[in-house]
Amino acid sequence: MPTPALSSAKRAEVSRLLAADKYTVAQIAERAGVSRGSVSNVKAGQVPKLKEVSPDDVRRVLKRGPANVREIADALGAKSADVHSVICKMQQTGALITRWVDGSFDLISGFNLETQVHEVKGKRGEWTHHFGVVSDNHLCNKHSRLDVLRSAYDHFERQGITTVFNPGNWVDGEARFNKTELVTSPGMDNQLDYMIDKYPQRQGITTHYIAGDDHEGWYQQREGIEVGRYLQMRAEQQGRHDLKYLGYAEADIKLGFGTGSAVCRVVHPGGGSAYAISYTDQKRAESYQGGEKPHVEVVGHYHKWNHGYPREIHTVQAGCTCDQTMFMRKKRLQAHVGFAEIKIKQRQDGAIERFSAEWFPFYDRGFYEKRF
Repeated sequence: MPTPALSSAKRAEVSRLLAADKYTVAQIAERAGVSRGSVSNVKAGQVPKLKEVSPDDVRRVLKRGPANVREIADALGAKSADVHSVICKMQQTGALITRWVDGSFDLISGFNLETQVHEVKGKRGEWTHHFGVVSDNHLCNKHSRLDVLRSAYDHFERQGITTVFNPGNWVDGEARFNKTELVTSPGMDNQLDYMIDKYPQRQGITTHYIAGDDHEGWYQQREGIEVGRYLQMRAEQQGRHDLKYLGYAEADIKLGFGTGSAVCRVVHPGGGSAYAISYTDQKRAESYQGGEKPHVEVVGHYHKWNHGYPREIHTVQAGCTCDQTMFMRKKRLQAHVGFAEIKIKQRQDGAIERFSAEWFPFYDRGFYEKRF
């Protein structure tokens, strides 16, 4: 006797139960109130093939709010197992997806990430620690100064420096106001590949970087991916192992020596430049709660050079390796182009007893090209 045809509603119900990938044919027949033959017919291919799941599909569903694997699968018309596999791969490559206690998944922002702590051991000698600093490179913008960035790493190599800190904005990102200044095709991968190809690489030197909440951070906010971790992974796939991600917006470096240590905080703050270059450093130092302030703070974002000592914190604004952009000109913001070299002397208990911050300034391209 032939199996009776199913209504469209019953067919859809059977398809949903099959997509859940957790019931037998008999269980589906019982739940849907149809014959086992009807279930077998649907399973054999009498309905459209289930959708293949992509990371963009999962992000699109999660932007509506938290959802568990089955809910995501139902929304996409896909198998639960396929959805779970895609989510696992996304998390491995830096996707900002968290799992709540009820089993649902959700997209999170960069500022939900905990501040990471890393350690650098000091050496005996005149200086315990000796490192270089470059900041706000804005690669992919036509105003970026690759000549300055390369000169910085040439200098670090000559000085025997093996550790360089970069407090963010290594690429320019994409926004409405900068698109006419970009030298790469649109897309996060294109900008990161440009950086991997152009950012200086020197034998024995490791660059430890944080991601800013702006510029490269725009990709993090839009794409829902931890852009700094994704850059390191992509660089290693292309054979570069000298770029090490510290964290988003800020990271603490434990400067160990003897029986103690000091804290060097690498930070990319927000907000615009103040009426005085040192003002933002002073206010940030004032805002730290007792016991949370660092001993040294390396600061990006403002494109200015400054060394201050508010609240007994050595604050170093690290300048930039990018000439004044049109956005900066519109906002009447000066660019301090160059790089820095920092030396620290610690006591056996870790306290800082000596500190040196040296600035190497550069000027506009016309100064070197003798155009005027």
